[in-house]
Amino acid sequence: MTNHKLRNFSLRLAVFHTLLKIKFQSERNIESPFETHSVIMGTFVICILLYATTLCTPYFPELIDDINLLAGSLATVLLTFILFPALGWVIIVFWAIFFVKLLYHAIGKFSQLYQEMSSTSDLFNRMLLGRQAHQNEERNGSTANNNWHASLAFAIGVLLPLMPLKYPQSTKPFETHSALMLILIIAVLVYAAAWEIEHHPQTNNNNSSIHSIIVTKISLFSGSLVTVVLVLLIIPAIGWFILLVWTIFLMKHIYEACQMLYRLNRSISLVSYVFNEEFGPRAHLSQGRNGFVA
Repeated sequence: MTNHKLRNFSLRLAVFHTLLKIKFQSERNIESPFETHSVIMGTFVICILLYATTLCTPYFPELIDDINLLAGSLATVLLTFILFPALGWVIIVFWAIFFVKLLYHAIGKFSQLYQEMSSTSDLFNRMLLGRQAHQNEERNGSTANNNWHASLAFAIGVLLPLMPLKYPQSTKPFETHSALMLILIIAVLVYAAAWEIEHHPQTNNNNSSIHSIIVTKISLFSGSLVTVVLVLLIIPAIGWFILLVWTIFLMKHIYEACQMLYRLNRSISLVSYVFNEEFGPRAHLSQGRNGFVA
């Protein structure tokens, strides 16, 4: 179902991208849509990121599906508004009515959920069960990781064609943002290499190994970094905020990895200590003394 939605939405966006290029790049006198419609393009980028994120979110599926539908439809409406303003206004009115309808149903679902819950702890229990189910899915197979990769590929595929619209022929991002372009290229190379290793048959046979977990983390973080850098190049204000969130998640995972290595080191030290006590030189010396006393 997810792949079908991605193909359908990607096809629509590909058509609108082509039309945007025809409108804004066929004539040099026309300014970039990021200059003439900066608010709309910024909202469009937010909708794309929200749409991609909701594709791989395991919590509250009914609510997430509604958010996914609203974000995807709004992204299409915004591009229609840029290309054909008169038609865009009409579609925005219909979208607003649809949004109010979904909001009304969402409020009804929340009120029903609140009435069914005996306490606020039930909400956390449901979220915990959803998280455990998501973790079990990751342990039993690669479905969750595939969803993340599909979301990243979709976001990169949508944001990358916006670069020529943001930077016309007179502006070269390799000169104005050389550091970001270098980071982008390195992140793409790391992501491609990690993705190839992650989907290697030998790695797939060891889904629970530390090697596979590390490669998966590198793949996902490098792919998400590509998305973050693209947003930084297109909409800097949004990009810096997303970079902050990405850095927080990175530090969280690094902290968890350090904790895991610390526990692993303590376990190895404990096993080594027990082994030395039982079979090491001290054990032989203690046995010799016991035999001498006897």
